[in-house]
Amino acid sequence: MCTIYMCPCAYVFVVLQARWSETFPGVVASVVAGDFVSTGIFASCDGQIQLMNAELWVQSPRVPNCTVNILRFSKLVDEKQWAVMDVSVDGILGREVTPARYMGCRLLPSGCLIKDLSNGYCKVTWIVHVEYDETTVPMMFKPLFLTGQALGARRWLASLQRQREYAAALHSSRDLGNNNTGILKLAQQMMASFYTAVSGPVTQTQATSNINEWFGSMGTGVERPDAPVRMVTWRKAGTASGEPADLVLSATTTLWLPSTPPEHVFDYLRNEKLRGEWDMLTIDTAVKELGYIATGHPGNVVSVLCSNITDGTKNKMLILQEARTDVSGSLVVYAPIRENTMHAVMNSGNNTFVSFLPSGFAILPDGHGKASQALVTAASTSRAPVCRHNNTEGSLLTMAYQVLLPDNLTAGAMDDVGKLICHAINKIKTAVKADIILPA
Repeated sequence: MCTIYMCPCAYVFVVLQARWSETFPGVVASVVAGDFVSTGIFASCDGQIQLMNAELWVQSPRVPNCTVNILRFSKLVDEKQWAVMDVSVDGILGREVTPARYMGCRLLPSGCLIKDLSNGYCKVTWIVHVEYDETTVPMMFKPLFLTGQALGARRWLASLQRQREYAAALHSSRDLGNNNTGILKLAQQMMASFYTAVSGPVTQTQATSNINEWFGSMGTGVERPDAPVRMVTWRKAGTASGEPADLVLSATTTLWLPSTPPEHVFDYLRNEKLRGEWDMLTIDTAVKELGYIATGHPGNVVSVLCSNITDGTKNKMLILQEARTDVSGSLVVYAPIRENTMHAVMNSGNNTFVSFLPSGFAILPDGHGKASQALVTAASTSRAPVCRHNNTEGSLLTMAYQVLLPDNLTAGAMDDVGKLICHAINKIKTAVKADIILPA
């Protein structure tokens, strides 16, 4: 249950459209709004039943995305309360074969109640009943799913609350007439691109991409696992001026830090004073924060950072960074951007002409620890063993790095990016005092 600043009718209107994915960007990858089974009473949302197809994701390339085909039913329960309910229809309309790159998933009766609090706020209560094919879930991610932290109600509510806080910050910047609107919109664009890089189409098998596994050593001494780095090359659409599509390398790796709490990793990665320890682009270079915009409770911030790096043509580069955190996980995402481009966005509020390739980190709880242990025991139907080192919640850390490549891709280019990722992970491991680090 959570309280958000939003009219219940407005919320219901949003979730009955494809815009639903914009309200839950870290949970819903895409939505296709289908046919209406019922248009509701007097063509209103009350009593409306609609077919929808949604793709759900978890921020790691190791976890397959889920697709659900649902009937969504909205009902005005009383003058101050709405209900929005979902149920999968695969077993009714004829179950389709799930493509190999997706996880089989069905929503049993689920949904939310939205109660008007008469002060501009509403109270949202959420319940999720979901079944999924656990054989497609990597072993290290099983506790995250078994505790409901991957697909459960707590993650949906956290995403909703965080997005409404972000919307409030964006609305406030418009009211004040300052230059923050363009930066916040640019950060939204950056985050959407990052989600796709980590767990979207470019990490899946498709005709326009080429996927390879690169292995590098991470850690020191006895603990030196060979961690796989997924290397995906794909074509990024050219600009309106008719330039050819660029070749992009998206490199991602996921690691388990079983004895390191997620908040320790998050606090380290968002600290610009320590950035030079792990970021090869700013190594041995002072990084300072030029300004920031708070987008929610402490830890949720959009920042503009400055260092001495250039783009090779003497144009000074800034770093746009967004840090997001809630009970379901954390993100630290960044992208270099030319200083003159940043000023243009700030002055005009227009971000549509900006194109960049964000990199960053997704930090998820591993589902262990005292709080999760009872949930795992109660909810688990898996016969697979769940490893527990202690009662401390650990972290599932995914790092993504993206770079433009020349058309003549060489093994050396992949080696360079792979070594950059290994360098960053080793520095992070040392800084957060991670005793153990294991590849997912």
